[in-house]
Amino acid sequence: MTSLSRQAQPDAAHASALAVMVAGAAPRCRSLAALLRRVPGAYPGDVLAIVDHLTADRLLDPATCRRLRIPGSAGDENHDDGLPLPAPHPLDYDWRWDPGTVRMLLARCIRATRPGDTIALLGTPTLLAAAARSRERRWVLLEASEATAAAVASHYPAEVVRCDLASDELPQVHAQAVVADPPWYPGDTRVFLWAAARLSVPGAVVLLAQPTPATRPGVLAERASTLSFAHRTGLDVTGLRPAALAYVSPPFERAALDAAGLLPLVPLTWRRGDLIELRSTGSPPAARPQAPREGNWREVTLDGARIRFRLDAPAREGTPADPRLVPLVSGDIMPAVSRRDPVRGQIRVWTAGNRVFGCQAPALLARLAAALASGDCPGSTLAAHLGHPLDPVEDRAATAAVRQLGELARAEQRTAAMAVAAALPSAAIRTRALTARSTR
Repeated sequence: MTSLSRQAQPDAAHASALAVMVAGAAPRCRSLAALLRRVPGAYPGDVLAIVDHLTADRLLDPATCRRLRIPGSAGDENHDDGLPLPAPHPLDYDWRWDPGTVRMLLARCIRATRPGDTIALLGTPTLLAAAARSRERRWVLLEASEATAAAVASHYPAEVVRCDLASDELPQVHAQAVVADPPWYPGDTRVFLWAAARLSVPGAVVLLAQPTPATRPGVLAERASTLSFAHRTGLDVTGLRPAALAYVSPPFERAALDAAGLLPLVPLTWRRGDLIELRSTGSPPAARPQAPREGNWREVTLDGARIRFRLDAPAREGTPADPRLVPLVSGDIMPAVSRRDPVRGQIRVWTAGNRVFGCQAPALLARLAAALASGDCPGSTLAAHLGHPLDPVEDRAATAAVRQLGELARAEQRTAAMAVAAALPSAAIRTRALTARSTR
């Protein structure tokens, strides 16, 4: 079989199951977007690799293969939600729902509660933006990202609590409904389920977003283990809605798809998730689970670019302080977003545009970036941190690092501008439609 994407390397059983689904659906699909709806959640690169394999084995005709590689209409795929939120960073696992999904979840929350009830939202800023217009209920968002929490709190009349569910003390909330969208890994999901149980009253409805079985190998086994934990922590399953959740692909994921050569083919809302409905039994929650951590990162915003630096990376003793960026991947953009990608362990600098680099001294580079952002002298800042004047080697490295940071910020600005431009056609279409409606 053609080599599959780095996003998820399917095992034989998973690849075979995808191949059966693709073989049955592809001849009836006019585009890759249509095929991805028939195999909800499957990574587009894996689907196209299977199409190529089936075509090579004469199980699909070449015309079907060619048809599935024709880019769709970009104007129909754009979704400009207009939310005043910062660009999501890959380390935040911030995928945001499309408007149809937000409306569905909002309606589900309203049906499950009564006026005056409390609804807790765990990592779902897009839902809060819509929910804030419903004043009959108390909406509380718990959000780990400081930048996202601040942006939401400044624009919407709702309660926003900056809270890392894995480690921070939970607020005193007695919710009749909870919506949770954790990173799609078992450890993180357990943390969100435990928090949901702690924040909810007996009988409360919990709506949990999870990957579809086609997303990667082992999803069903992971789900069985996760739901067993849910029962132990006081939550019982009451329903499942397959592929009910649609996500708008964030800029960092679009950058990854572009780096993998897939962007012209893949619709903006290709990613799907299952919605699992649970109910709180009122049983005492299990012990607080531990979620895997991805290191200690410091964020610096430089000319609008969100850049994170890993502070706990071990430094080699006896080497000069060298904060220069070190390339890790071709084009500097990760062609994947999975936590399982082996390159992630080498990343020391990571942008919201999915640009990644190594660095011998990321903490020093973070100080340089902060100095540039605040208008201070980078050289003086670095010398003060090191406790001695820069020697010629350190000075050359620092000068080169400052130049790299400037280039990196400009590259991120170009990416952000392209993302905004890509959203304009759909916005213009909606404006014309509203104007036409108002004149009827």
